[in-house]
Amino acid sequence: MVFLAVERAANGRTPEEAWALEHLPPRRPYNPATRWTLTEHLTAHHVLIAHVETTHLDESLRIAHAIAEPRKTKFVEVLVYFHRPGRPDTLPPRRVQWTPAQGYVETVYD
Repeated sequence: MVFLAVERAANGRTPEEAWALEHLPPRRPYNPATRWTLTEHLTAHHVLIAHVETTHLDESLRIAHAIAEPRKTKFVEVLVYFHRPGRPDTLPPRRVQWTPAQGYVETVYD
């Protein structure tokens, strides 16, 4: 109970709101009418983690740029994980990381 009281004092949230922050919103379904769909995202410690489903994995740098550019001033790192629609793979086939020091770095896992 003391932790929750400190949490409220530190960030102004009620204990119920602080508890709700620990739970992710449900994943949004892939929209086949679009080139890509942002299905999940989470922010913590000035880092944005986003999950995208797309059939256009070859466009991952462009998609990551569209997600990260408007948010660069708010985050010190942006990680965008790319999945095929429905997430048939155990691991995401690609990831793009943005940091102020390194810029955009794409990692291909498959």
